[in-house]
Order: sequence, then C-alpha cells, then structure tokens
Amino acid sequence: MGTYSTKVISQAAKEDSSILNLSIGEPEFGPPQHLLSEIDTKDLTLTNFLESVNRYEQSRGSAALRNAISEWYMRRYGIAVDPDKEIIITHGGVGAITLAILSATRSGDTVAIGDPSYMLYKRTIAALGRNPAPFLRLPANEEYREVLNSMDDFSNTFGAAKAIVINSPENPTGYVVSKTEWNLLTEMAEKNDAWIIHDEVYDTMAFSREHFPARSVDTLGERTILVNSFSKKFGTPGLRIGWMVANERLIKIASKAHDYLYLGVNILYERIAARLISDPSSEEWFTNMNRYLSERTSRATRLLNREQGFTWERSPMGAMFLFPNVSNLYETIPADYKIKDFSISESVAKYLVHKHKIAAVPGSVYGTSSDANIRLVLCSPSNVYDKAITRLANINNVPVGANIT
Repeated sequence: MGTYSTKVISQAAKEDSSILNLSIGEPEFGPPQHLLSEIDTKDLTLTNFLESVNRYEQSRGSAALRNAISEWYMRRYGIAVDPDKEIIITHGGVGAITLAILSATRSGDTVAIGDPSYMLYKRTIAALGRNPAPFLRLPANEEYREVLNSMDDFSNTFGAAKAIVINSPENPTGYVVSKTEWNLLTEMAEKNDAWIIHDEVYDTMAFSREHFPARSVDTLGERTILVNSFSKKFGTPGLRIGWMVANERLIKIASKAHDYLYLGVNILYERIAARLISDPSSEEWFTNMNRYLSERTSRATRLLNREQGFTWERSPMGAMFLFPNVSNLYETIPADYKIKDFSISESVAKYLVHKHKIAAVPGSVYGTSSDANIRLVLCSPSNVYDKAITRLANINNVPVGANIT
C-alpha cells in the first residue's frame, strides 16, 4: 500500500482543521433522535452501569440482543433466525468477519474476494493464515453474473477455495448484489462446497436496488454466514457491537473462538444496541437516511462530471460512498504530484489534500483494478460535505497556487 493510505490521510485531516474530510465513514447522523431520551433514562443508569461492569458477558452475547436481532430479520426480511443457535454478538463487524473466516476455514485455505473490495478482508484473511484470492470484478449492471459467466469453472480459478467474501451494499463502490446474482452464487457455492460470507453492514442503505441478505435464498441458508453491525446503520461506530448469523454448528465453533480472542462484548452497549434494533419506528428513520444518501449521490454525480476530470464507471446503488474514476483529473495536476511509485489515485489524493484541502482515499487500497479511483464518503457533516463537493466541482476554475481556506 502506498504512502497515502486511509489512516494517513485521515490523520492529516484531524491534524489540520481546514481540511474537508471525506476520507472516513463516520456518519453525521444517528443514533435516532427519538430514542435518545430512553437511552439516557433507561439504559445509561448507575444500576445498569454497575451491573454491566461487574461481570463478563457470555461468549454468544445477551439473549435480549440476540432475540432482538432475530425479530429484526423476520420483521424486515421475513427470514427466520434462531436466536439461541444461529446468532453470536461480536466486537463490531470486524469481529464478525474475523470469526466468520476462523470458523468456516482452516489455516492454508483459500478465500476468494473481489477486486475491488474493502481492504480489511485481504489483510484479515492473510493474518489468520489463509490465502486471499482476489478476482477481477468489472463495472456492470450485474457484476457477479459477469464474473461467474466469464469463468470456465470456479474451482479451476480458485482451486479449493473454501469461502467467498461478498460485501453488499459495498464499500467502496456502492454496488448491490441482485437476487438473480445470489441465485447464481448459490449454484457456485453448492458445486464447490464453499461458504458465502455476506458482509451486509450497509443493508439499510440500498437506495437504487433492493438489498437481499444471502440467507434469503432458500437453498443457501446452510452455506451462508451473515456479518452485520450497528456502526453504520444507526450511526454508532463507537458502540462496537456487531453480530454474525450462521448455522448451529458454525456458531458453536465461533463461540469457542470468541472466548479465546475476546471473552465477551460490552454489556452496557448491548443494552443500547437492543433498544436501537427493537424499535419498529426506526424504519421511517432508515427511509429518511436513504433519501439523504441518495440525494447526496445524485448531486455529486451531476456536479462531478468529465469536465472536472471525474467519470462514473459505477453509479452507487447503496452504502455511503462515491467512487469516481479520476484518470482525467490526473492529467491536469502538476507534474510534481505524479510520483513514480504512486498510482493515479495516490497522486490525485495527495494533490487534493495538499492543494485543495480535501481528504479522499486512493482507490488503490481496495485492489489493483481501482488504481485510478478515489473514494469519497457521503456521510460527512453538511458543512463539510457541501463545501467539498462544491470545491471539487470547481476544481478546474481554481488556480493551482490559490490559497484554499
């Protein structure tokens, strides 16, 4: 990974308050305003605090939260999930991803991931002693259909791949897997005796194509692991509560691994999480959040066009990110930013943060296919986001040496 990684850019933005930070997915919204009073008076009490700090949580997490998650899947998707046997509460979505890979595969196994994909997947797979196997995913209306149709045989491409990790809605592209694609992926999984690990942490943020949990495909239930989290959908990344859904045998394995790695999650935060996900009126809040993300996406894709150096290979269907191609913008930046060992995206990211005070993530961190893309977050505070998009829309009208404030 090049010099201008996500954390380096984010750190630069934190140290310089004049930088407009579109590099990190910390939502300006949430938790839902209508629940704050109840969280304050019913969850954050001294009694609850003392009760939560005087013991360890059981490895699978509280029954109350697991029941609430089970009811969430039935209420929102019509999917039956056994709260006693098929759910484990984790330290955020990252903890769930780690447990999913540990439970479903063994050291030395191959795990397939898309290129592009969230950079954490490749690192986690490698750190756990598995072999990450990226496969190229080109922009299309149904990208996984194109991938599977282009392969003579999945097993010939990936050898004995024991799992494939799919993020939908996706960070960084905003892609959402269609129901047709899930059916095709089911056939692949059955044929190759492989697990599908569906990271659906942005499930409530599908605004131009409906989201389907992989488990909603009838024949895929036993081969599916769902990974989810409270961080994005409720705007609570600091809560660090997530979950994993899988069959009973895999949850037993995950529970043992969870004991070895983490012991248990924060009990007080579980209480808050249960309140958040149990509230049916939050559906209206999700609808409004989707509208907010969709409107921001539409405005950005309209203003950031080819004339400014941006092209849109993919129109975001969900999640909270923009992922434009900046090859044309690269051609216009000063030569001293076109560093020999930098990708197009790293060069442009450096140029934007230094000369235009805008922090973006170079697409190269998500895979080699995204060397010419940058990632911008949709969920920054309005005063930051609006100013940044306006600045980018006028980027060719601002003299390179101008003082940006």
